[in-house]
Amino acid sequence: MATVVITGRDISLSFTGGTDIEAQATSAVLTKVNERQEYQTLDGTAYKTTNISGTFALSMLADWGKANSVCEALWTAAETAPDTDITITLTAATGAQFQFPVKPEFPTAGGSGIDAQTVDFEFTVSGGAVTETFS
Repeated sequence: MATVVITGRDISLSFTGGTDIEAQATSAVLTKVNERQEYQTLDGTAYKTTNISGTFALSMLADWGKANSVCEALWTAAETAPDTDITITLTAATGAQFQFPVKPEFPTAGGSGIDAQTVDFEFTVSGGAVTETFS
């Protein structure tokens, strides 16, 4: 079987409503975790998964004032509907797709010196719900 190498440039990202993220994103990492209890019984070790959680870490260049600004879309969503999920779709060039809901967060605004303005998020995936489609 041939080796397949997927880089960050091989993924596409979008929010509910089609706001493209990848042009501004410098890093995007989805993590899904089994929260597992371990019990030592007289018969040996037993395991029980009690919860599945997820996070989505997004680092991006700030895009305030740009048409279809991700920063502005997130700010508006966090201000007007903070408890309403935004669906994020992450698609790899291989066709694997991950769709998951997150609550909106306020982006930071500002910067330092000559450095590019950046924004970092750590979203909680609502209920750990990630829908995977592998092609």
